[in-house]
Amino acid sequence: MKVPLVDVKDLTRRFGGLVAVDGVSFTVWSGEIVGLLGPNGSGKTTVLNLLSGALKPDAGGIRFRNVAVESLATHRVARIGIARTFQLVRPLGSLSCHDNVLAGLAFGKTRTWGTSAARQAGALLERVGLQGYEKRLPSELTYVDQKRLELARALALQPNLLLLDEWLAGLNPTELREGITLIRSLREEGATILIVEHVMDAIRSLCDRCLVMNAGRLIATGQPNNVLAEPEVVRAYLGESDA
Repeated sequence: MKVPLVDVKDLTRRFGGLVAVDGVSFTVWSGEIVGLLGPNGSGKTTVLNLLSGALKPDAGGIRFRNVAVESLATHRVARIGIARTFQLVRPLGSLSCHDNVLAGLAFGKTRTWGTSAARQAGALLERVGLQGYEKRLPSELTYVDQKRLELARALALQPNLLLLDEWLAGLNPTELREGITLIRSLREEGATILIVEHVMDAIRSLCDRCLVMNAGRLIATGQPNNVLAEPEVVRAYLGESDA
């Protein structure tokens, strides 16, 4: 029987009296790009935090390659093959671009050091469009290039599952097209991607399936155009009066 890459069952996370993720279940299969959608505050980033080990669930489970991972520390989650970017970019500010990527290579699934790591870091920077930026500090980069740097560092972990949290947000039309092309090429190279995004043109272009959340619950799943036309999804985004 085919086993999903990720199998989430009844995932729940509370913050005091707020249930940020409320009994969410879904699967992600190898080779997919799956969109995780919903209005602000619906629980999407909390799901990514749970998948990456940054938070622990109050209930429910996460199986990655059929192994329970919900209790693992963040660094162990990274080493088994889950990497992420952040909605607010988090580069290592005191390190050069090259050394930011080296950090991923040193602590990822296959730890790499020395000359081999230096060569791979350069190749990853080139892969995301930062060739020639090796010696620059993150503070010297534009916002878009900081996003590219964070993606290179995530790719250095050699993930089986890549979690992208609004990686395409804030890009101009040219940058957006380049970003879509880059994400699509990662899938063509074998990556499986779960992407939180509000740019619907990108969702329609990239995603095989979408999961839509509202108020912590999963309210719809399916192909992008079908899901985005569902009345409950329209109400979640626009409100009852505009549905």
